[in-house]
Formats: sequence, C-alpha cells, structure tokens
Amino acid sequence: MNISLQQLENNLKQHFTNVYYVAGDEPLQKEQALKAIRQSASEHGFTERVVLDVDKQFDWGLLLAESQSMSLFGDKRLIELRIPTAKPGDKGSRALVAFMAECPDDVMLLIVSGKLEKQQQKSKWFKAIDAKGVCLQIWPIEKAQLPHWISQRMAKLKMQPTSDALTLLCDRIEGNLLAAEQALEKLFLMNGEGQVDIEAVRDLVSDSARYNIFQLVDTSLNGDASQVVKILDGLRAEGVEPVIIVWALVREIRTLVSMSLAMQEQSIEQLMKSFRVWAKRQNCVKSALSRHKPRQWQFFLWQLSELDKLNKGLKAGNIWHELIQLVLKIAGSPLMPAQRPRQTAYS
Repeated sequence: MNISLQQLENNLKQHFTNVYYVAGDEPLQKEQALKAIRQSASEHGFTERVVLDVDKQFDWGLLLAESQSMSLFGDKRLIELRIPTAKPGDKGSRALVAFMAECPDDVMLLIVSGKLEKQQQKSKWFKAIDAKGVCLQIWPIEKAQLPHWISQRMAKLKMQPTSDALTLLCDRIEGNLLAAEQALEKLFLMNGEGQVDIEAVRDLVSDSARYNIFQLVDTSLNGDASQVVKILDGLRAEGVEPVIIVWALVREIRTLVSMSLAMQEQSIEQLMKSFRVWAKRQNCVKSALSRHKPRQWQFFLWQLSELDKLNKGLKAGNIWHELIQLVLKIAGSPLMPAQRPRQTAYS
C-alpha cells in the first residue's frame, strides 16, 4: 500500500503493520519519517533493532537468517534494511519476495533506500512489499510548496512570520530543508515566540550569509579556490553537519553530470533553459561546465558517495579534510592529483 508522508502519522496509529518501505533522497523528511516508524515499532513491542547495510558484497541470506533467529531476551525484532541505490539485484529480489511470503509476526522489516524509479516499482520485489506492507516515497518540497511548509514548521514553534519575512526565508533557504530547520531553530532562539518580521530574518541572514551552504556550492563552481576554503571553514566553525554539505553537493553535481552529457547535443543556452537554471546562477554553472568533462563530474559524484560512507562511520578518515580536497577540485585547484578508483560504476 502506498501512502504519502502526510498520511504516515494516521497510518501508524490506526493501521500499523510489520513491513514499511521508505524511499527518497530528501534527508530531513526522510529521517523524520524513519524516526516516527521506529518510535511506533517500539511502542508495538519491536524493541530489538538489527541494521543490515546492503553493498555489493552483501549476503542476502542474512535477511532470512535474522528473521528466523531467536532474540536473546525474547523481544520482537526490528530489522532495518538499508539499500542505498534501491536496486537489490536478482539475489536481493528473490530474498525480499521470500521474506514477504514468510514474514513472522514477531519480526518487523523497515526498508530504507534512495529514490525509487518507475522501473523498480514494476519489479516483483517491490510489488511483494507493496502487497504486504506500506510504501512511502519522500519527495523534495517544490518551490511553490515551500512557503506553506515553512509556515507549518514555524507554527509548531508558535512563530508567525509576516508575508515579507516568509518570502525572504524562502529565498534564503532555496529548497534545502535541513538548512531551513537550522535557520528556524536559530530564529526561534533569537526572537522566541510571536510575530517574526522581515528585520528579524535579515538579522539571521546577515549573521550567516558569509557561510551559506549554497554559497559554498556556487563559489566552487565559479572556481574561486581561496574563498571556497574560507566558506567551508566558516561552516565548520558554525557547527554545520557535514551531511548537509554533502547533500547540497550531491544535488548539484548530479545535475551537472546530466548537463555535461547533454552538452553534446544542446547549446549552453538550451541547457540553461531545459535544466531551469536560475538567471543569477547561470554564470557559475557555465564556468563549471567549461572546466570539467562528464567523466570528471561522474568521478566527483563517486567521491561524494565515499564521503557519505565516511560520515556514516563505514570508512576511516577526516570528512572535513576530504571536503576541502573535493571543493578545491571542483573549483579547478586540487591540492594533490586525483586518485581514481580502478573500476567504478557511475550512476
């Protein structure tokens, strides 16, 4: 059964089941949905949690083995299966179909994946999950929906923005909900409950304008190496989580991969129009596309996937050092020669 994010709370209260599938790339809404599902699972007695991270070497036999093994304390078990690409492959597909056919009542399966494509929704494994449990796809907030979303978040904090303040906040955030959440928390700390006028938002913007995450992205695309390092240092000093920076870079570079490949058939002006690049960002995007070829943008995307592993503790290293290396490479001023993987599958 497919439901929307807005239907999740009611579903958990009235139609809780032991199979949930959450797909999507928008990190804030996705994490909030997962938190709600985990909380509801705990309330229904699924107190023992097992996490399985799927990679190329993953043994799909572990899924059935975990579902059939006994809990040390006799508790119900929550198995959280993380599939980054939403492509389980042939072995994974068979394992998921088998699990849906035999899923015991004392085991709950929470599947977490990236964006789900239409082709995957036609697969046997997805249809088996859809028939057995609840499927929830997380979609980014569209620009037209952003004012309503921000108003709802502010209402929960008992803040009432004026129309001018709300417009400025939307322009400041530009679709990054994690940045939006941080901005609203700071705004609440600065002003408390009650009306929020445009001056309060201007103070907030002025306080953090030097180190805006999207400014980091655009500065790296422009090729301004010295400034991009200053901005990244500022973000680190402000306590911004690296996962937000990685998210912003992934979002941009995925588009640049597509644009650089499309340059073979379209003029740069046609690209700007077809990819809906805002007028104020066209110069930095054009600069970036002229600096790197498609293969290089694909390599940057692979590097970001490695940074994601590092951030999750699946790989050793200093994520801030790696981020500096990456943004300087994007800017065209690498600190050291790039070390490419011998074999890399780009998506």
